[in-house]
Amino acid sequence: MAIAERAMGLLLTPAKLNVWGWRAAMSLVDQGLTSGAGFAVNLLLARWMAPEVYGAFAVAFAGFLFVSGFHNVLLLEPMSVMGPARYTGRLGAYFRSQIAVHAILVGALSGVLLLGGLVLGRAVPGSPLAGAVLGGGFALPFLLLAWLARRMCYVVQRPSAAALGSGLYLTFVVAGLFVLGHYGWLASFSAFLLMGCGSILASGLLLWQLGLAERGTVAEPGVTWRAVLRENWTYGRWLVGSTVLFSISTQAQTFLAAAFLGLGAAGILRAMQIPSLVMTQVTTAAGLLVLPAFSLDFGKGSIERLRHKAMLVSLGLVVGALCFASLLALLAGRTEHILFGGKYAAYAWLMPVLALIPVCAGFSMGYSMAMRASQKPHFDLLANAVAAPVGVGSAICFMHWWGLAGAAASMVVSFFAVAVVNYFSYRRCDLGVRAADSSAGPLS
Repeated sequence: MAIAERAMGLLLTPAKLNVWGWRAAMSLVDQGLTSGAGFAVNLLLARWMAPEVYGAFAVAFAGFLFVSGFHNVLLLEPMSVMGPARYTGRLGAYFRSQIAVHAILVGALSGVLLLGGLVLGRAVPGSPLAGAVLGGGFALPFLLLAWLARRMCYVVQRPSAAALGSGLYLTFVVAGLFVLGHYGWLASFSAFLLMGCGSILASGLLLWQLGLAERGTVAEPGVTWRAVLRENWTYGRWLVGSTVLFSISTQAQTFLAAAFLGLGAAGILRAMQIPSLVMTQVTTAAGLLVLPAFSLDFGKGSIERLRHKAMLVSLGLVVGALCFASLLALLAGRTEHILFGGKYAAYAWLMPVLALIPVCAGFSMGYSMAMRASQKPHFDLLANAVAAPVGVGSAICFMHWWGLAGAAASMVVSFFAVAVVNYFSYRRCDLGVRAADSSAGPLS
């Protein structure tokens, strides 16, 4: 015990606390800038574009989010885990190999999107969706390259560099949107091109700061792109199924609304979801913030303390999200006018309905993080396996009965299904099993 206390004292020196405090602050700034960029783009496009044109952008952007999920589990997460653990002395070669993997995988997918956009343009001349798909195909490799470069900054524990890149991207894209709007050049295609150009600038700056902008050297043994690809697949293959199911449960309504109700309906649905996305980001950030504390309690075997914290986190997030939804219900019309200038006034009542999504997410968050901390991640696959068919089935039925309101209700039902499964999984889960096992290991 005395040795452990002395070791903790060495770790928690004022100098090290200052360093980690600064890194945590820069991480929050980076996340805020990244979320702010997405919020600003969607807000300005929804305000300035016709609903059909913004609907095309929303459908293409939903496709981008779908692809980004695979990029996360096959590149970003493996790099965050394997990089510091196995390649500490050769991170430069490792990062270059990850960039090569990114170029091969995402480049091929980008080619498919470009071909699909050309075919769609020939099949349905004048459709705004064709331009959106083409623009997304051009921008996709660069958008995801910026995400890859930002994650590299976290691997080398330089979140301030990531924040600098995110700030450059936000400034460039927002200024560019005003320029495009001023000259009447704003469209889904040009918006995606602008985002791609901003990503090129941001990723170029980050790669330069990481010393990767110059021409790479010959890959070291064991750090070739083929070896890295195999390693990434070995780590991420079990997460692919969960990613597919999560994307289906959260994005299916946008695609189905565009297919059954038209691109304009998809644009309205996405625009009315923008306020709830802010609260959803807050909920997600809160979950990531409490996860280390939950993991510490699990490592110490403090299971009752962990359960108590999980309940308090879920309760606090639910109360906060309910207050947000109630305030939005009272001020829906005024909020819509501030954000969109009365353009979607007839649909403002959808905003508090969609604000029930972060209520469900908040209820689930404490229990979800408790199970993650106790090293039981399979619940995630189970929850998404239930939510995916619920989301698709409810979207088809609800839109048939209630139109656009049905699509919004289906989104809420899908998140509610995740919350219910997570809660009952938590109730049935013995969080102390792994803790007992680990107590005989390195923690003892």
